[in-house]
Amino acid sequence: MTRTRFVLLIVGVLIAIGLASAVAAFFRLRSELPATEEIVKFTAPASTRVFDCRGRLVHEFFQEKRRPVPIDSIPRWLTDAVVAVEDRRFYTHWGIDLARIPGLIWGLVQNRGLRGTSTITQQLARSMFLTFRRRIDRKLKEMVLAVELERHYSKEEILEMYLNQIWFGGSIYGVEAAALRYFGKPVSRLDLAECATLGAMVANPARYSPHYSPELLVQRRNFFLHKLHQAGSITMEQFQTARQQKLEVNPARQDGNEAPYFVEEVRRSLLDRFGPDFVYRSGARIYTTLDLELQRAANTAVEQRLAGIEKGYGLKKSKLWYDSMAEIDTALGDPEYLQGALVAIETRTGYVRAMVGGRDFGRSEYNRATQALRQTGSAFKPFVYVAAIDNGFTAGDIMVDSTIELEVRGQPKYAPHNYDHKMLGPVTLRRALALSRNLVAVRLIARIGPELVARYANLMGVSQKLLPVYSLALGSVEVPLIEMTTAFNTLANQGVRVRPVMVTRVCDNRGLVVEENLPDVQPVVGQATAYVMASMMQSVVDEGTATVIRSIGYSGPAAGKTGTTDDYTDAWFIGFTPEICCGVWVGYDRVKTIFRGATGGGVAAPVWGEFIKAVRPDTGSSRFDVPPDIVTAPICEETGMMATSRCPRVRYEVFIAGTEPTLTCADHSGRAPSTSLPETFEPIHGTETRH
Repeated sequence: MTRTRFVLLIVGVLIAIGLASAVAAFFRLRSELPATEEIVKFTAPASTRVFDCRGRLVHEFFQEKRRPVPIDSIPRWLTDAVVAVEDRRFYTHWGIDLARIPGLIWGLVQNRGLRGTSTITQQLARSMFLTFRRRIDRKLKEMVLAVELERHYSKEEILEMYLNQIWFGGSIYGVEAAALRYFGKPVSRLDLAECATLGAMVANPARYSPHYSPELLVQRRNFFLHKLHQAGSITMEQFQTARQQKLEVNPARQDGNEAPYFVEEVRRSLLDRFGPDFVYRSGARIYTTLDLELQRAANTAVEQRLAGIEKGYGLKKSKLWYDSMAEIDTALGDPEYLQGALVAIETRTGYVRAMVGGRDFGRSEYNRATQALRQTGSAFKPFVYVAAIDNGFTAGDIMVDSTIELEVRGQPKYAPHNYDHKMLGPVTLRRALALSRNLVAVRLIARIGPELVARYANLMGVSQKLLPVYSLALGSVEVPLIEMTTAFNTLANQGVRVRPVMVTRVCDNRGLVVEENLPDVQPVVGQATAYVMASMMQSVVDEGTATVIRSIGYSGPAAGKTGTTDDYTDAWFIGFTPEICCGVWVGYDRVKTIFRGATGGGVAAPVWGEFIKAVRPDTGSSRFDVPPDIVTAPICEETGMMATSRCPRVRYEVFIAGTEPTLTCADHSGRAPSTSLPETFEPIHGTETRH
């Protein structure tokens, strides 16, 4: 064997060994990478969007905020610019640009690292399956994956995936999400300068930020425009016009929403039903019952009124310290200042149109509208009255507002009192409810039985287990605001209970409906009973403990009930119009006096009034529907009997047909006759009672 042949043999052996080693290394690296099926089926995580009832975007759930779009909707200027700068041989290489290999080796020799040597396909492979740590083994895996991607996808498909995958700063991924975030419009509507701007950000969104380095970004944008002109993609005139264009982007902002407590309730519910992958990665569309207009009105009403209370009564936002952290669930955080909650439900459907769970979601995610159990005070009294009306009592029945003591087995006698420690004597049930007389409510529950009252409260929407005790009449029970609002809505909805709904429809990323929620209704109270109760509760607003609503300026139909607890720790007002039922609670997270004299009528009702006045400015025509079995009759306010022209206090009262009085009042035969029969008695501005 000649020396030449020997050398060639050695070289051949070395080449064979090298090739074998390379093949072995390739297959070893390939075995550590995703299977072919994973590559073919890969879908980039997309944000799940939450919409209000009118299709307006409320919030997005995401790990990476992304909205994938087809390549056809991405302007050619943008694709050409990215290819021209990031990978000009993209359409000719097979995933690895061999012309870049010497640069890669030289960079390693010079200890400059692995910067700027990846093709678009390699960058896509890295973002899909690999980390961003600059290591040689990652670079090799990136090359192997790039080859695999080129085997299974066309160049157009690779470019589409790349443009939907790349990072644009913060939580923004993909050209569509970037266009919406920075320019407020879809990528398909971007002009030439805006396309070049996004292309300029691709290399390093942190360095070329439109908010923090606008001058640097403009310089790089103009470089992209120059490359487009060089490639013949744009004319000189287009180039000159675009490079002179000012950089105008949406201002920097924190990702947030106007209904954080509502959105968080939706998020938790979706996680329970569909799991985290669906919520954060699937690109689903969630259609909710929220109405952003009503939500804004709710936010304003709660914050402005509570801020006014703090200013007027000198309430400082000082931190409330606890004797023991065990006293309160850590989810409450630090309740440093006066809190408020509001829930607004559409009467007929049960759709939750607005929700305020606190004054600052960033400080405390605890939802006081759905999670807080608070004593209801006199706001519970309507359940006593509805049980009575539904079982033979009438709004015109007379009951004595006077001292009462009740025997309670194994305990001292139960001896409640009125808030003002005064007694009015005989009063109609309407007037007793309007003025929230405690002694009448207790007499009434003693007549019909606390078990019956508890049953009606549960039927109407209160899910809490209620002890059948006399103090139930004065709200000794703790109930979440949303349940109280749901129960009151049963009266607003003519005796039909409607389950609260927050999500109407869930669609996957293809638009297919995976869940639909229709109103869940159940008649639980007689229609006529509900109307009589609504009429009685209108007197609370018109002439009772919530007349502040009229003084605020709302003159439309309204019914409701105030509530205040011992030591003024909880203030409630829950009321309704023919279209909407709204509940308001005000207090501290820890049971603590708001201020002396802080009643539901003075603290919570004004929030309700401001909200309803804002969302229902047309105070005109609609009224509560009158069932066919309702009759009206003039009664004597002092005896409850049919009025004569001699009765001094007369009211046209509503009755369920067959329950109206048949006897004529005989108590005022010696008195001078009244000149007319007034439709209502004069407004009484009484103070609210409490438990």
